[in-house]
Amino acid sequence: MKPQTIRHLIIALLTTTGIFHLAVALLGTAPGLGLPLTIFGLIYIGLSFYVRSDTNDGSKNHSRNAIIATIAASTIGLGLGGSTYLANGGPFALPIMFAIDIVIIAFGVMWLIKVSKKKA
Repeated sequence: MKPQTIRHLIIALLTTTGIFHLAVALLGTAPGLGLPLTIFGLIYIGLSFYVRSDTNDGSKNHSRNAIIATIAASTIGLGLGGSTYLANGGPFALPIMFAIDIVIIAFGVMWLIKVSKKKA
């Protein structure tokens, strides 16, 4: 898979999970999780625009910083949300969001590897 294709998949997944987070928060299906879900939903949607911009961010590879920020946010979301889910349970939507986070992280790492090999 080409790095550009991977980047487009990451954008689609970020947008999807961002909307999903906001929908679950607004529907109130996760008592006590409305604010964190809203914050992460907005972060994911913001990151989708950041990754989409493909700007020259000062790194050797354009979008590298955006992809790293995406991996970091997804890892933090997975860790915080996963620990909360294990401790308190929650709606069925949360494990789906965790799965999307895992896929985003995997695609982000794949993108970083492909771009670094391409530049070498």
